[in-house]
Amino acid sequence: MIRMQNVNLVYPTGTAALKDCSLEIAKGEFVFIVGSSGSGKSTLIKTLLGELAISSGRIEVAGKNLANISRRELPYFRRRLGVVFQEFRLLDEMNVFENVALAQRVVGVSSREKRRKNSLAMLEMVGLAKKLKAYPNELSGGEQQRVAIARAMVNRPAILLADEPTGNLDPENSWEIMKLLQDVHELGTTVLVVSHNEDIVNKMQKRVITLHKGQITSDARQGGYLQ
Repeated sequence: MIRMQNVNLVYPTGTAALKDCSLEIAKGEFVFIVGSSGSGKSTLIKTLLGELAISSGRIEVAGKNLANISRRELPYFRRRLGVVFQEFRLLDEMNVFENVALAQRVVGVSSREKRRKNSLAMLEMVGLAKKLKAYPNELSGGEQQRVAIARAMVNRPAILLADEPTGNLDPENSWEIMKLLQDVHELGTTVLVVSHNEDIVNKMQKRVITLHKGQITSDARQGGYLQ
């Protein structure tokens, strides 16, 4: 689902954000990307989304060579991915149901009934079926992140990218979110999680890719958080 070959990203200032990064993530894998602040974790996610253009190398995501993608094609490509951020990024003027349903309108699901059915199913999955009409400011941080995950998954993407999804949450809510991501993974979704939470990474025993100063320094099956 994801292939990076000898990827380098150098900013105009001369700072190297990624250095000769190569990795392959197969369909249905659950992978953590870890490393200290400034190691290149979020930069890597942004390259997979096509938000940052690489300086050299090759990136393929869901069969698409990002080097050949045009600015016009990029929004359509991103619709094939589910993305969850640390900041939730919900629309404050929309309620829970509307936030999730909007993701389907964006990709062109014209049937109102289909949007309703899909949105309700995802909100049921994340445990928020009784809060359809609540607004983001009426929800806890954990609940807001659940809405964000429902929104990311409502179009059934093949890949879910989560950038520090527990960064703003307390330990109890963090584990609830990771359980939910595990449930998403068990549906067959390829899940890639950027995390600095050592406890979660060590206990979940998934594949762990470690970045240090823009380089991949470790890639371990059933790995842990390396200092």
